[in-house]
Amino acid sequence: MFCLRRVTVISACIVWALLISSGHSSLDNFRWRSCVDLDSDGDVRLSWTPKTDRIVFQVEARTLGYVGVGFSQDGSTVGADMVIGWVDDVMQKAFLLDYHGASKNAEPLLDPVQNYELLGGFQNQTHTVLQFQRPWDTCDSDHDRRLGNDTERIIWTVHREDPPQQSQMGHGGDWQGARSVHLVSVANPRHSASHPHVKQWDVKLNNFSVPDNMDTLYWCKIFKVPPLTHKHHIIGYEPLISAGSRGVLHHMLLYECVGVQLDQYLNHPGAACDSPAMPRPWEFCVTPSVAWATSSTGEFLPDHVGIPIAETQRSTYFMLEVHYDNPTLKQVTDSSGLRIFYTDKLRQNEGAMFVTGIIVSPLQVIPPWQHTYKTAGYCDFHCTHSTLPSEINVISALLHSHRAGREITLRHIRAGVELPPIAQDKTYDFKYQQSRVLVEEQQILPGDEIITECVYNTATRSAPTVGGYSTKQEMCLGFITYYPRSPLASCLSMTPVDFFFHTFGVQKFYHFNMTTIERMFLRLTDAQIVKKTVSTTPPSFPKLSPDDELNDAINEEAISTLKKMADYSVEGGGENSLFDSLIIEDPEEFRNRSFTSHLHSLPWAEQLLTQRIETAVYRGKHMTFCRLYNDSLQTQPQVFNFPNFTELENSSYNMVCPQRKLQPLISPDNSSYITANFYIIWFSLVVVLNKTYSY
Repeated sequence: MFCLRRVTVISACIVWALLISSGHSSLDNFRWRSCVDLDSDGDVRLSWTPKTDRIVFQVEARTLGYVGVGFSQDGSTVGADMVIGWVDDVMQKAFLLDYHGASKNAEPLLDPVQNYELLGGFQNQTHTVLQFQRPWDTCDSDHDRRLGNDTERIIWTVHREDPPQQSQMGHGGDWQGARSVHLVSVANPRHSASHPHVKQWDVKLNNFSVPDNMDTLYWCKIFKVPPLTHKHHIIGYEPLISAGSRGVLHHMLLYECVGVQLDQYLNHPGAACDSPAMPRPWEFCVTPSVAWATSSTGEFLPDHVGIPIAETQRSTYFMLEVHYDNPTLKQVTDSSGLRIFYTDKLRQNEGAMFVTGIIVSPLQVIPPWQHTYKTAGYCDFHCTHSTLPSEINVISALLHSHRAGREITLRHIRAGVELPPIAQDKTYDFKYQQSRVLVEEQQILPGDEIITECVYNTATRSAPTVGGYSTKQEMCLGFITYYPRSPLASCLSMTPVDFFFHTFGVQKFYHFNMTTIERMFLRLTDAQIVKKTVSTTPPSFPKLSPDDELNDAINEEAISTLKKMADYSVEGGGENSLFDSLIIEDPEEFRNRSFTSHLHSLPWAEQLLTQRIETAVYRGKHMTFCRLYNDSLQTQPQVFNFPNFTELENSSYNMVCPQRKLQPLISPDNSSYITANFYIIWFSLVVVLNKTYSY
């Protein structure tokens, strides 16, 4: 048996004739839809194929002992759904048992109902192979996890020997770990990349020295497509990650540059994105074509979709943006980038990508000490009506937030009725941001609305978290890949400035009225985030125009405030905090406080307060931005009330589970193998994972 795979990207898995030791019967040849190496050495591999009502698994481990696999919400054994199996060395017979995790550091318990069905297993001189299946929903919610579209943390353990019958087990398996996967969202196969007409284009940095004096940096560099005489199609990409860079590389985006000739910058070493050092023509690189984030193995488009490059008037120049997250200030020399696969065999449909969600801005505030707190970005009906053709077909989505993110949903509204989500992850893992290929393409029509909903957990944080570019700050974005191509580059929203401050009880600041502050935020927004993300280096800001009706002194102070906004620190309260320059005049009870101080002094432990703010900001007013591929706004920013619509009923969680017969734990002739030693096996996994895995 073997898995057809790249270094880290798995495209297809094939298992040839699998001999089962019991009776030496054989299974039909089976093609696995996905497989993943659970360990870094490739010694433990999990393969699976989704079916309509169940999911079929195979685990292969370099051992002649037992293998344990579990499904967990957070990577620990608490509440995990566990299965353990082995092949008896003497009888050459396979065994499988269903367990569930209890409280922290407690022994897992044997399920009274065994919902995993052993399909077969064998071992050779080096490996143990077990194949089994289970329903997506076993209707045993007390003991088993309901598997589905959400990210699953696979926990695993391997021991060198079979479980003993009577003797004490000792401490721990010989190997163990955890890894996140998508079970339903199966990536398109990579086989098209091997065709003779498919070529490669490596877009990567060259020995870039990552600064060791800042924890967050966005670095941009210009590239030109290979010499081509006519239009080609991108069909997929893979990440190229330098040795030693994996721990600091957070995401990479490839933007299309439109309406500019950039040959003079091809030898430019790059610059901090949107900093004063970045040449102004680079600002026309605004439409994402490829989006990679941490732990992703890349993406290949379906056979009927390609993204154009080397067109006559566009898609010749691209800008690579690399986000480095380096909180430990490591010294790293990086040559990472993207390997683009393209072909001259044009596909039936031309695809593209647009971004939706919340504009990255400190106007997104998440209170501390919250187990669940929701925010929302709104893509309005006017934007989709004016930019989309008759319909677009969504093929994949990359959901993106930072360390506090726990759930992300792209809600879909049509004519006042909510449709099934475009994409959803209720157990989002910041460390695993693989794009989600839709099982069935979903249509977005002109006039449809999209709500990007993010749920955060800040239970261990003592100060507010705001929107920003550091991974300690937060984002709420969705990158949607679709066809046919439209002019749309991004459809984002933010809370209107006056509504935001009034929600937090502030009516007036010294020196600046709300209109002026809003203009400042809009200039900051237009300079940075609607187009692309920025580095920690503040951008340059032109003077405010005369129609702002500010005298020179206030004008200079406004520019200074904008610079502080660009250099905002997530920790807050410091001299560079963006809200420090806004001093409250009204109401009197908050007078002479900076807005930073005001945010930190609010009684966030009062749930009535946080719920009121959450509801007001989520379901209140949204200022929307509809930007096109040529860096122009389709319309001026508009303010909308949160839409009224009939919400989708989550009927899948209201299913009636039929009564089922209890499956015997084992066959009678295997009873000697069920001893208390299995509790010791899984107890060792509990201890190790709860000590080593941090979420």
